[in-house]
Amino acid sequence: MSFWARDTGRMSQEPTPSPTGAARRPAQAPASPLRGWERRWHLVWLIYVPFYFISWLYRKPGLVEVIASFAGAAAFLTLFVMIWRRRGRPELWQVVAIFSIGLALSPFNVGWSVYTIYGMSFAARMTPRRTAIRTMIALEVVLLALGPLMQAHGLSAWLSGLLFGAIVGFAGLMQSDMERKNQELAVAHEEVRALATTAERERISRDLHDLLGHTLTLVAVKAELAARLVGRDPEAAEREMQAVAATAREALSEVRTAVVGMRGASLAFELDKARQALAAAGVKAEIAALTTDGHPAQEAVLAMALREAVTNVIRHAGATRCDIRLEPTASSLVLTVADDGAGGRLAEGSGLKGMRARLAAIGGGLKIKSDKQGTRLVATAPLETAP
Repeated sequence: MSFWARDTGRMSQEPTPSPTGAARRPAQAPASPLRGWERRWHLVWLIYVPFYFISWLYRKPGLVEVIASFAGAAAFLTLFVMIWRRRGRPELWQVVAIFSIGLALSPFNVGWSVYTIYGMSFAARMTPRRTAIRTMIALEVVLLALGPLMQAHGLSAWLSGLLFGAIVGFAGLMQSDMERKNQELAVAHEEVRALATTAERERISRDLHDLLGHTLTLVAVKAELAARLVGRDPEAAEREMQAVAATAREALSEVRTAVVGMRGASLAFELDKARQALAAAGVKAEIAALTTDGHPAQEAVLAMALREAVTNVIRHAGATRCDIRLEPTASSLVLTVADDGAGGRLAEGSGLKGMRARLAAIGGGLKIKSDKQGTRLVATAPLETAP
């Protein structure tokens, strides 16, 4: 006899901080669509109550026994409904009360052990687990201690109450443990989903920052150049505006792929764009890059790092020269971006933080040195080792 086949209560947790630092509501086990049906199904365990009255089929009960039996049954049903409304999680006094009903009816009917078995089953459903175990042991000790007195009202009833009570209680305890673990797994699953959603949002935020930051910087530089050329060289100004339009179209495509997580940046493409952007900004570019075919994951990360680094050179460095080097080694790809601009104390913004996060995700690293001679950025992406 095991009551409440599934606990549908929700676990209570303190709010947990998200990776971005904002408080987030705890994940909860998803509500079962059969919850109402399941709760009604739990009432089927009342089928054991009539076992108490079986002896009346072959003997006539006295008036006192009838009154006591129906009073006990009414009290039990009241407690059962109270526990049912709490989704099968009884309080200590309710367990003790049900167990006591069985002891109080022992002088009248050999079926009294039905109620003590109910009491043991409910005791197994108590929380925390330590309280459930202690309560079950205490009830068994009480029943064992009252053995000599109970045997006078039926040895078989006392033995069944002692033996089946322990079996039902132990089974209920194991079932309660399994339900609790399943509920914890459901909560953990929801938590993982929430963390994955947050991580994806942060990835999109980093990608959009780098994509739009670089593109808008290039658009601004080319638009300013076109404005200067429009008076003395209209054809050159038109070419620059056409380049602005092409850059905007590329940015739109890149934003779409970044949002759906399909972006696979090419280092060769980014090196070419870096040369164009630096030239438009009046910065002399020296680019030395060796072949890096066969490492798309590392290239994608370094391409985004190059884009952010070049954007910072154009926006903040005030440089006249920028050296870009890509050197593959036996164990890693190393990207170096150095400028001769105004260095000094460097305050890392979201772009550099995003760069560090991407490199860290593949086991790489980022080093930045900024002084009066300029700024030097070194991004390292380790290559995958063969098994």
